[in-house]
Amino acid sequence: MVEHFVFFKLQEDTKEEDKKKIVETLYGLKEIPGIVEFSAGLNHSQEGKSRGFEVGMRIGFQNQAALDAYLPHPIHKSVIGQVRGHFADSSFVFDYTW
Repeated sequence: MVEHFVFFKLQEDTKEEDKKKIVETLYGLKEIPGIVEFSAGLNHSQEGKSRGFEVGMRIGFQNQAALDAYLPHPIHKSVIGQVRGHFADSSFVFDYTW
């Protein structure tokens, strides 16, 4: 299993309803073959350590080949294209295999 984590910073003027829509849109990624687990949501940590990242996503892939196929997949390109306008310049990606 390959775990794929992505955290997004949003533009300062992103409205609350748009934040919820971003998360809903990200759930469209679940349709990509090779994904066995998926979750996404808005940060609500009270620790003050989010460094401005507001949206988080975790995807469990069957294997590295599934992750490799995910990045160029048309659904990935479409979903990211729909929400990209709300993203600030910074994102954080972390993958590991277990």
